[in-house]
Amino acid sequence: MNVCLPAQADAGCAEAEQGWNWGGVFVGLAKSPGAKPARPRGRPPKTVPVEAPGETSAQEMDTGKPVGAVLNGLKILRFLSRSATPVSLTQIVQELDINTSTGFNILRTLVQEDYVRFDPQGKVYSIGLGVMELVRGAATVAGDINAVRPVMDRIAREHNVTVTLWRRITTDRMVLLLEALGTGHMRIKMSVGQRLPLMIGAAGRVMVGRAGLSQDEMRRQFASLRWDHPLSFEEFMAQVEEAAERGWGLDYENYALGTASIAVPVGGDRGAEGGGPLMAVTATMFASQCNPERAARIAAALDEVTRALAPALPHL
Repeated sequence: MNVCLPAQADAGCAEAEQGWNWGGVFVGLAKSPGAKPARPRGRPPKTVPVEAPGETSAQEMDTGKPVGAVLNGLKILRFLSRSATPVSLTQIVQELDINTSTGFNILRTLVQEDYVRFDPQGKVYSIGLGVMELVRGAATVAGDINAVRPVMDRIAREHNVTVTLWRRITTDRMVLLLEALGTGHMRIKMSVGQRLPLMIGAAGRVMVGRAGLSQDEMRRQFASLRWDHPLSFEEFMAQVEEAAERGWGLDYENYALGTASIAVPVGGDRGAEGGGPLMAVTATMFASQCNPERAARIAAALDEVTRALAPALPHL
């Protein structure tokens, strides 16, 4: 988290050339994942209906064993997308440290699905047009999310706060998707794409109760957190319950001294059909700017973001 002057924030405020650590917040002037049984000859056997497995929890999805072939396929696609010219099988397997036979079979499959293009004359591979389907889908999701940016910008200006949109991506992590800055002489700046522990800050207080975590898992995650102003697990859970009752959470100088944040949950409600991904929208400010009345007004304003996102949640 950086604190920057407006001119630098408008220029990007990515990294600070100089500054100091103030209660865990960096303050400074900023620069701009057995053998197959033998098959009888003749007609293939009739397909036997298989009962679909039960629903998989988010925790199982996050902690399950990765599939090696899928990981290698993704490595190949990333490598080809970065290659300026078509490359041979030998180049690919040597660069990515993949078995030659495995690499060939993955590439053959990707070629069949049009995700990779094969030149039989030069015996080289390049990225295929099939990936455009994935790009279009990702662009649609990005467009759905960016639809709330004007609302976030207005709230940030009107209340002189930094408004951020977070999404849970693993059992214990969340990522920053969008950010809008206020108009004060100094602003709190965060970097889109940065990841934080799921239970940290105000966002953690509104998301953890909807995350479907066991008590033991919550204790495990909490024990790994680093706070500027520590609180006990029991105190934290009491604040989680309070946040659930009033509809918004508050972190006052626990995560970072000198700052306060307010968060409202977005989707992810296990009790609601089609609740969507687990997300939160937050407003962060200097602690001196925060009081109970102002916190309630800002939380009400953040509800506008949740309503604006509601139509897009099934696609996120």
